[in-house]
Amino acid sequence: MQRSNISLIIIFSIIVLFSSCAKEGPTGPTGPAGPAYIGSISGHVSLYDQYGSRVLTNLKKVQLLLNSNYVVVSQDTAISPDNTGFYSYSNIATGEYYMSATDTGYGATVINNFQFLNGNLNKDIKLSAIPTFSLTFTSYAGVVSDSLVINCTPDPQVRNCIVFVNNSASIGNQPAYYLLSYVKSIPANASQVTMVINKQELYNTEVLATGSMAYYALYSYVVNDQSVYEDQTTGKNVYNAVSNPVIDSALVP
Repeated sequence: MQRSNISLIIIFSIIVLFSSCAKEGPTGPTGPAGPAYIGSISGHVSLYDQYGSRVLTNLKKVQLLLNSNYVVVSQDTAISPDNTGFYSYSNIATGEYYMSATDTGYGATVINNFQFLNGNLNKDIKLSAIPTFSLTFTSYAGVVSDSLVINCTPDPQVRNCIVFVNNSASIGNQPAYYLLSYVKSIPANASQVTMVINKQELYNTEVLATGSMAYYALYSYVVNDQSVYEDQTTGKNVYNAVSNPVIDSALVP
């Protein structure tokens, strides 16, 4: 029994000894930031028409703008690519950047929050044309779903339309103005298509319930949208390659 007590005393003494050796006091100053390098960002611009096919002309019309929330960009004015779509930014410092691309007749797009360290970073950017065809539609409230009957002029090629849903007449293609979005394919030579939206999908928004009004905005839309990008604040997509909207409403089933 005495041997056990002696062992406990020795263990306790060792713990106290190590505890008394622990370092205390203020933390030293933070070390210097890592090195900043200089390099270039370059790539190619690609254009696509409303059917998703590549456009090889007028690439020099595209306007590119490179910017950063943290780094001063030496070339902060818009530049254009050459006839092949190639562009290049030089004297770029280490940091986080975003780049936008715009062109008349095309949906604007953005590459958000990409990191540049050093050397040459390749960043290709693509834009889709704003559709030129028009649509009309009527929405009907059913028992288990809302139906949208969409009318269009027949075309020998497949096209798309996109539908946004909101709980108010303030509805559109930007993240703040829609709760749900749906892309509907329009088959070749079709003059009418029907789109069904199940009531459970409306309920899942948590602001649309039975008897409330659902607002629908319909846009003609490109095939394989290259201009769509994610809004960093909401996590929703921004759709810019769209036509002018047609708006209707129906009661939620």
